[in-house]
Amino acid sequence: MSQSHTVICTAGHIDHGKSSLMFNLTGVNPDVLREEQEREMTIELGFVFYGNDVTFIDVPGHEKFLKTMLAGVSSVDGAILVIAADDGIMPQTREHFEILQLLGIKQGIIALTKIDLAEDDWRELVTEDIRDLTKNSFLEGAPILPLSNRTGEGMDEFRLALDKLIESATPRSDRGLFRMWLDRAFIIKGSGTIVAGTVLSGTIRAGDRVEILPAGTNARIKRIQVHKEDVQSGKIGERVALNLPGISKDDVRRGDLLATPNHYRPSYMLNSRLNLLSSTVRSLENRTRLRLHLGSSEHIGRVITLEKKPIESGKSGLVQFRLEDQAMADVGDRFVVRSFSEGRVLGGGMVLETSPVKMKFADPSELQRLHRLESAEPREIVKQYIERVGEKSADALSISRELAFTTAETTDILGALQRDDEVKVLQPDPKWQVVSSSLFNKLRDDILAFLDGFHKKTAHLKGVRRSDLKSNLMPGAILVLFDRLLDDLTRAGQVTVEGELVWKCDHSITFSPQQEKLKDKITDIYIEKRFNPPDIEELAVELGLTSGEIEPIVVGLCELGQLKKLYGPDGKPFFFHAETIEQARTMLLDFFKEHNEMRFFEFRELIGSSRKYTTPLLMYFDDSGLTYREGDVRKMR
Repeated sequence: MSQSHTVICTAGHIDHGKSSLMFNLTGVNPDVLREEQEREMTIELGFVFYGNDVTFIDVPGHEKFLKTMLAGVSSVDGAILVIAADDGIMPQTREHFEILQLLGIKQGIIALTKIDLAEDDWRELVTEDIRDLTKNSFLEGAPILPLSNRTGEGMDEFRLALDKLIESATPRSDRGLFRMWLDRAFIIKGSGTIVAGTVLSGTIRAGDRVEILPAGTNARIKRIQVHKEDVQSGKIGERVALNLPGISKDDVRRGDLLATPNHYRPSYMLNSRLNLLSSTVRSLENRTRLRLHLGSSEHIGRVITLEKKPIESGKSGLVQFRLEDQAMADVGDRFVVRSFSEGRVLGGGMVLETSPVKMKFADPSELQRLHRLESAEPREIVKQYIERVGEKSADALSISRELAFTTAETTDILGALQRDDEVKVLQPDPKWQVVSSSLFNKLRDDILAFLDGFHKKTAHLKGVRRSDLKSNLMPGAILVLFDRLLDDLTRAGQVTVEGELVWKCDHSITFSPQQEKLKDKITDIYIEKRFNPPDIEELAVELGLTSGEIEPIVVGLCELGQLKKLYGPDGKPFFFHAETIEQARTMLLDFFKEHNEMRFFEFRELIGSSRKYTTPLLMYFDDSGLTYREGDVRKMR
C-alpha cells in the first residue's frame, strides 16, 4: 500500500516570506500563536492544508528555532526552499538546505520571493547563487519561481509548478503498522488530550489501541481529525489530530512515537550511517558528544566511530550512537546531528539497526554486515536478524515485533528464505520458528567434530551424554534446535542416539593392548566374586595398579554391557557382572514360584551375600519393575 496524501514543507531564512507564501496559497495563516503574529516570525510549526490531500508544514527560519525546524521536516515528501530576492542566500538558507538533503528529501521547488524589492540585475545574481548552491543536489534543475507575496506577481506560475511537484512526489511505501511522531500535544476543554503528527505508515481508526513510546503507555483513540474534520480513520501521509481519553498532557510530549502496540521498542543505542557535511570545520572524533534529531525528538549522546578512525568533513562512516535517553527508531529512519554546545548542524544519515549489541569498534565481519544493511530490503533485514539471534532461534511473532513488520509480511519472507534454503524451520506454520541454514550446518559439523574428539580421547566409552554434548557446544541453544540437529544427523546415518547417549555410527568401543589384558583379568574377578564384587579402589589394590588405570576399563566394560553399575541408597556405585545379575534374577523368580513375598534377609541368604551388596541388587529389581516394596517385604509386580 502507498500513500495518497502529500506533505510539503517550507524551508529558508527568517523573514524570507515562508508564512506569507502559505497564506497566499491557502488563505490560512500558519502562525497560530499570538507571539508569532505580533513578531511576524514563526516560532512553532505551522500546518495549513492545500486542497484535500496536501498538507503544508511551515517551519521556523530563525537559528534559535532550528530544533523545531528539524521536528517539522522529519516526515515530508517534498520541499519548497524559500529565498528572498532582496537578501539572497543567508546562513539559515544554507543550513535548512543541508538538512533537507540529510533527511533524504528527493523533490522540491524554489520560491524566489520579494521580487518587488529587488532590481533585475540583483535578481539574476541571486538566481546564479541559487544554482551554485543546489548543484549536485536534489534541487539541481528544480524550477526557480520568482514571486511577490505582497503583489501576487508570479503566484499563478508558482501554483502550476507546485501542483506538478505534488503529482510527481514519490509515495512512501506502507509497511502496514501504524506509526506517527508526535509534534504537538494540547488540551481541548471537554475532550481532553489531543496529539498531532503525520502518519508515517499504516492506518489509524477510531477505537484502535496504540502505544505511546518510549514510556510504553497504552491508549485508545476516541476521535480522529484530518483537515480539522472528524473522520473514522487516518492513513499514511495525512496530518491527523487524535483524541486520547484518559491520557494526561504530561504523559505525552513532542518526540514521542505513537504506534501499533508491541512492535516497536525504545533503545539507548542505534547503529547508523553518518554523513558529515563538507562545511563542518573539524572531523568527527570517536566518543564526541552531540545532539541527535530523530523524527520530532532530540537526544543527547556520544557517537562511536565503528571503523576506528575519525570521520572527515564531507565523508561518511558507520557509527553507533550511545544515547542518554531512549530513542524510538525504525530501520531506514533519517536523522540529523548537531554539535552539543554550539548547536551547529554537523551531518545526518540513516538508521541501520535499532537494538544493536554494544560495540567499541566493529570487526571486519560486522562492518560487512552493516554495509549489507544499508541497501537492505525487508528480506535481508529479516535474514540478518535471524543470523544475529543465532542459536536462540527466532519465530514469526518475535521477528515481527522486533523489526516492526506485519506477521503476514514476516511469514512471506520466511517462506521465501526456506525455499532458498537460507533458513531451517524448526517449528512450522503458524509459529515459524527458524534458524539460519549456515548456523544449522555449522552446528551439525561442530557435533560431528566433538564426537570425533570424544571417541578418540575416550575410546572405551560408547558415547557422550546428550546434556554434556549440548552444554559443551551450544549452552544457549533452545532445546528444539538441539533435538532437530540430532534428528537430522540420525536420519543422515552419521550418529546414533540411544536414550541419553549419542555416538557416531562408525564408532566402536576399543581398548589399548595393555587394557585388553587387564579387561580379561577384571572380567574374571567379577565373575568369580559374584555377589561380593570389589569396588574400583579394591580392584586396583588387588591388581597392583592405580584407580585411574582401572576406572576406564571398568567403565568400558559397563558400556559393552559386560558389567552393570548399580547404586546403593546413598548413591554409591557398585559393579556386578551381567551374568551375576541374571543369576540373581533367576534365583529371585524361582523363590517367588513358591512364595508370595520375600523378606530382605531371605534374599541375602539366597545369594550368600551381605547387606552391602544385597541392597543395591534389590533396589535394581525394584527400579526395573520386577519387584516392589511393601513395608518390610517385597512382592512380584
